[in-house]
Amino acid sequence: MATIPLGRYLWERIHQCGINHIFGVPGDFNLTLLDHIYDVDGLEWVGNTNELNAAYAADGYARVRSNAGCLVTTHGVGEMSAVNGVAGAMTEQVKVIHVVGQTSRAMQKNHMMIHHSIGFSPDHQVFNKASKGFRCAEAALQSEEGAAEEIDRVLRECFVHSRPVYVFLPIDLVDKPVPAKALDTPLNLEPEVDTQSVEEATSAVLEALYASKYPALFVDCLVQRHNAVSEIKQLADKLAIPIYASNMGKGIVDETHENYIGVYNGQPSGTGVQSAFEASDLVLVVGNLPSDTNSGGFTRRIPTEKAVAINAEDVSVKGGKAFSNAPIKAMLQKLLEQVSTDKVPKNSKPKLPETPPEDDANSKMITQSWIWHRLAEFFQPHDIVIGETGTASFGLPDATYPADTTWITQTYYGSIGYATPAAFGSAVALSDATTSRSHGRTVLITGDGSLMLTMQEVGNMVKHKLNPIIFIINNAGYTIERVIHGAKQSYNDIVPFDYKHMLSFFSMPEEQAKASFHRAETKAELEEVLKLDRVREPKGLQIVEVVMDMMDVPWRLSTQVATRGPEAIKEMKEAGFKVREMQKQEAYWT
Repeated sequence: MATIPLGRYLWERIHQCGINHIFGVPGDFNLTLLDHIYDVDGLEWVGNTNELNAAYAADGYARVRSNAGCLVTTHGVGEMSAVNGVAGAMTEQVKVIHVVGQTSRAMQKNHMMIHHSIGFSPDHQVFNKASKGFRCAEAALQSEEGAAEEIDRVLRECFVHSRPVYVFLPIDLVDKPVPAKALDTPLNLEPEVDTQSVEEATSAVLEALYASKYPALFVDCLVQRHNAVSEIKQLADKLAIPIYASNMGKGIVDETHENYIGVYNGQPSGTGVQSAFEASDLVLVVGNLPSDTNSGGFTRRIPTEKAVAINAEDVSVKGGKAFSNAPIKAMLQKLLEQVSTDKVPKNSKPKLPETPPEDDANSKMITQSWIWHRLAEFFQPHDIVIGETGTASFGLPDATYPADTTWITQTYYGSIGYATPAAFGSAVALSDATTSRSHGRTVLITGDGSLMLTMQEVGNMVKHKLNPIIFIINNAGYTIERVIHGAKQSYNDIVPFDYKHMLSFFSMPEEQAKASFHRAETKAELEEVLKLDRVREPKGLQIVEVVMDMMDVPWRLSTQVATRGPEAIKEMKEAGFKVREMQKQEAYWT
């Protein structure tokens, strides 16, 4: 074809970028645009129950595929509902493409009082302006001339910077013809690299590494966002030095690796980990995202004179030399080429002291100190493990994951309700044979409070016959908020819900729904559930309700809250929360 409708051009290009599923909600300003999805071989429409969930699902899909996710909404009401989810992707550097079906150009020009608009002489672009801080680029199309080039430019920006982009497409432009020839040439989605800067940065990094005596490697989540997981795993093997991860960086380097030490998160670190880390005289910090929730309330401090930081797009060496236009993936590739393993200092792995047993270790009830390690034993290699913001995101980092586990948690932006739609996006990604990873299970661990915000997406899991495993921590409300403040206040309570009715409510056949729901109040009951074949190897959605005490929290969470100061510690203790006395413990070197 010499020409192609602009709407189809958009979807063809998005599909060429490796996206096979489009999330979103239909609306009268995007309906004709949605029609063109069905014209693209291999591209599927996946509807959501609301636009916020669509944004979360696209985010989860992008993380699992190490690619991008896409959602489409309608003018005004739809795009605004999605903004919170897109903002989370912006914060955590996830590739999300948000396509907005807009009012026609004539409606915009004449300030017509079309529904979904604001005021008596509405600016139809006011919503576009509102979301400007939540994207790295946008194509605000107003003519078919140059529209294809604008779409190509914006899609490239999404991949280069690993952040959301917007495409605004007026309804009267959808079927306008544009040249189809550009589709013959795939887009270049790789960032521009200053080869001289990368060479110089690599030399500086290696010089510092070779001059050290006790180097270490610290891996954080931006390695995954910028598609450098394979490179960091190879580099970890080559360097053969102690490896540490952040809360959000768990699983990027296998925790079964012979040189893996543990999660270093400042004060809320496992026994001996902080001392072992701080004994290093040089730390190769890769993909760092140093938010409060990902750094132990800023207690994870890496002195600049010790740090060699390979960031998303630049490099700094021990607080001195800085190198721009040196993307993380290109840097790791060059280090793999040039590192001389004979020059890397060789030291024995630090031997950590044993962690003392918890005082509730003998409890028959399900406790925070027990469940996370037990769930980690349930995990299998290649699983996608999604922990909701709350006790799960602070409890699971205490456990050791199997090899090739993908860990997803929105710890920085921390929007509760994120995890359930993200799990839907993950399950959709895993249902696609072209997903470039081994196909494990989607395992979601969410709290009862968080689940209430976005529970509707469980219905789509049923509708699409997906098979995630959902563990619902039923601890009677917002326990993560209780430990911060207002432990007994009613604002931290939620509407109680009888979860055994959830699957049948979403039209799962009654007998299947009954067999797919499980409830455990004790450790023994949960052990029996975890042994079930239909839970271990699910053929359909499985729900496991786990009943826990509302005042029981992971030690990492209470310790992080304690970093706020003496008043926070006093309030927690008065409310009855256990607060671990954190003392730096020496690590012994074998």
